[in-house]
Formats: sequence, structure tokens, C-alpha cells
Amino acid sequence: MNSDDHILNRILYLLIIIIGTFTIFYQINFEDLWLDELNSFWVADPNLSYSETLTRHNKSDFHNPILFNLVLKYFFKTVGYNPDLARYLTLFFGSISLIFIGLISYQEKKNNYYLLTTFLACISIYIIKYSQEVRPYSLLLLTSSLNIYFFLKVLNNNKKKLSDITFFVMFSVLNYSVNPFSLIIFFSQITYLFFRHLIFNIDYKKFLLIYITILISYFFFNSNYILYQISFDSYMLSSDIKNVLDGFYFPRFFGSKIMGYLYLILLIFLIIRNRKIFLLKENNYMFFLTLIILSYLIPLVYGIIRTPVFHDRYIIFILIPIFVLIPFLINEISNNKIKISLIFFLVTMTLSNHYLEIFKRINTKPEFKKTLSYVKKNNIDVFVIDLGSTSFLFHNYIKNINNNEFSKFTFIENNDFKYQPNDFWLICYSTDPNFKCEPKNTNNHRLVDSIKNLHVEAKLYLLN
Repeated sequence: MNSDDHILNRILYLLIIIIGTFTIFYQINFEDLWLDELNSFWVADPNLSYSETLTRHNKSDFHNPILFNLVLKYFFKTVGYNPDLARYLTLFFGSISLIFIGLISYQEKKNNYYLLTTFLACISIYIIKYSQEVRPYSLLLLTSSLNIYFFLKVLNNNKKKLSDITFFVMFSVLNYSVNPFSLIIFFSQITYLFFRHLIFNIDYKKFLLIYITILISYFFFNSNYILYQISFDSYMLSSDIKNVLDGFYFPRFFGSKIMGYLYLILLIFLIIRNRKIFLLKENNYMFFLTLIILSYLIPLVYGIIRTPVFHDRYIIFILIPIFVLIPFLINEISNNKIKISLIFFLVTMTLSNHYLEIFKRINTKPEFKKTLSYVKKNNIDVFVIDLGSTSFLFHNYIKNINNNEFSKFTFIENNDFKYQPNDFWLICYSTDPNFKCEPKNTNNHRLVDSIKNLHVEAKLYLLN
């Protein structure tokens, strides 16, 4: 590759990243916060002390490490406590992930196919979705990308620079501290190094010291969390084996059954067709394949031995080896017509699906803002809320949206309706279609207005 081509590829790479970042930014607050996001927003209140934040986290988000909520807390300290700003943090994590997914591909093989890897990542509906959600999954993708990138740098560099080793240790500890499922990456790296040691008789004693350092550091910072988690006989999720068997989550990863099975069939076809090159010393394809296999195998085995824990978003990092392997394995095809046809078909189908998912997007989360925009038109400053056992999360959210414009309103729990205000709005949240939004302990009011949006309903009652 001459210097002009190299410069052009860099420009294309940056342009693809910019487009990918804009795609995440576009419609970033298209939907209101969902229950899990409201939980993170509540835990990360910047006005709380660290001990108060820890108490909240242990109360409502104890299955997840606290790292993301702490980062979110200090983000709010900087920009202000507003749910509309929260997703800009995850946008940042998702955007930086796109950069390093491309760099992982380039680190593996320095040809222009890293552009295709970057392109597929930048228009990934799954990455866009979780970069627009106030939960730790975009951070998990970022730290996983950094972990894998520096793993390859250390592995491919015979001199093993101290700076690369330091970054590898640091981002490994951070990665495992974001979500314990990322330990799958750790086991994949160990398995792959053991494979290369057996097949090629390569000495990896230095890696042994590195991993001992990583494990000691990880357990030092997360010992309480680890001991707490292994004490559970059950997990917050029910068994998700049905969705695992339905295309190994590929329909979820790629936005539809058609796209999911297209990617799955293409990946399996390319792996089988190029199976011999996975045993070559000159590439690390076996590492990426190992990561894909263990991302399913380890959670499934743990679910059989102890309790089901599997869910697609917990292994969001599996997109990295998928996006890296597909372009490289296509490149291994010697017939240029087949190679170009596969790339054209993959890009065309992915762009078409991307267009439908973005520009034909359907709201799936509770429409609080739409409902509140309607109710605030009346001069009624009392809200009776019926939002279930997690009403404190919604109450906190409502108070802080739109620069605290609802903070002056009085909120009363429907179950604690001990007095009868003259006039009030009853606001209900439920995903149950048979749920009835009705006030409790009052018979002196008449219903004069109502509005029903997705999962949220509001009714105006005036005193007789």
C-alpha cells in the first residue's frame, strides 16, 4: 500500500467514524428512559455522598458492578443532573468503541479491510441502540475493545513494550469491573494462548505474569461484589434459552430475523470454507473464533450448573470478533467476483436494514414526556402517581426532566392517598394491558380529561 492510498484510507476511516457517531447522536433522546435507565439515573444522583450512592446501588442495582453508576454520577456533577444529558455519556463510550473496533481489525492485519469492519460496526443497530441507553453496555463494549486491542498489540510485538502491557493490564481490570461477563474475554485469551503454546510451542511466561497481575488487581477492587454475586442461588433473569436457540441472538444483534440469519449463515459459511487458515501461526483468527464460542458456552454451562444468567446485551462484545472475522474471511476468498459480490450484498442488505431501523423507528419505551407535556397545560400542581413498586424512580425522573420544571409540583403516592386535594392529575405506568388507572380512597371527584400513551396514562380529576 503506497502512502497516498494509506492517507486516503485514513480519511475514509475517520469519515466512517464521524458518520457512525452522528448516527448514534441522531434521535439520541427519541425515547424516554426505561426502567433500568431510570434506576441508573436515580443511583447516580450527584447530590449524594459516595456512601449514599453505594447504598442506593446495593438496593436496586446490586447485580451490576458500581463502576458505571459512579462514572455517570461524576458526569452529572459536571454537566448537571438532567436525564436528557445522560445519554451523551453513553454516546461518547459507543463512539470511541467504533474507533477501537476498527483499530483491532487493523492491528490484526494491516490491509484496507479494517474499513469494512469499521463500517459494519458504525451502522450496527445493536451498537447504536445501546449507545443510546443509560446503562453500562456501551462502556462494556468500549473497555472490551480496548482490552482486545492491547492484547493483540502485546501479542504481536516481540519486544512487548511496557506501555502496551500497562494499558493492557489497566483496561483488562476496567473491563472485568464493568461487567463480570467480560471475563469471557479473559478465558478466551488464556485458551487461545494455550492453543498456540501446544501447536506452535511458543513460550508465554510473560503473559502468565501479566494475567496474575490482572487477576490480583481485579479481585482487589471487586472482592465484595464477587463474593456477593456467587452467594445467589437465582438471578434476576429467567432462562433465555429460547432466544439463544433462535439464531444465537443474531436476530437481536442485527435488528431482524432476516439480517440475523444472514449474518449467522455467512459467518458459519466463511468459517467452514476457511477452516484451515484458523490453524496458521500468522494470524489470530482462532482467538476471535474462541471468543465467539466461549461467549455462548460459558454462560450456558454456568446456567446449567448454578442459575440462568444469559442475556444478549451481556455479551455485546461478541460483535467485535464477528465484525473482524467476516471481512477478513471474505478477503481469503481467491475468486474476486465472489468476494466483491459478497461484500456488495452484505453492505446493501445492512444499509437497507439500517435505514428501516433508523427512519422507521417505533417507540418502545414509556412516553412520559409526551404525557407530561399534555398535563402541564392545566393549572393543576398536584400529581397522584401510581407507578408500581418502583415509583420512586419515576418520581425522581419526573422531578428532574426539562430543567426541573416539575420540581414545584406536589407528588402523592396513590397507595398513600390520605387526603383529598381539590383537583389532581392521576399518572399511571404499567406494561399490563389490563391495568386500570384509577385513584384510591376518593369518591368526591369527577373525571374530566384523560390521555393514554405507551405504558403511561394520565387522568384529570376535579372536586365535585
